[in-house]
Amino acid sequence: MSLINRCPGLDKKNWTSKDIYELPCPFCGNLIEFWKDDIKRKCKKCGKIIKNKKIDLGCAEWCKFSDKCIGV
Repeated sequence: MSLINRCPGLDKKNWTSKDIYELPCPFCGNLIEFWKDDIKRKCKKCGKIIKNKKIDLGCAEWCKFSDKCIGV
């Protein structure tokens, strides 16, 4: 079993509706759905890559095992 399946901070079953949200594309205004741990997404309307301004990696930001969960 990998760490990602055991880590409660990154386990999506522990997330709430606030952890999924829409942000407008700064280029065309199209709404893009982000999950709190998405670094970036491609806008389906204009094709630009948009960074998640509200990214929240939770425990992965400080946990010594985060490289095993989400990579370097």
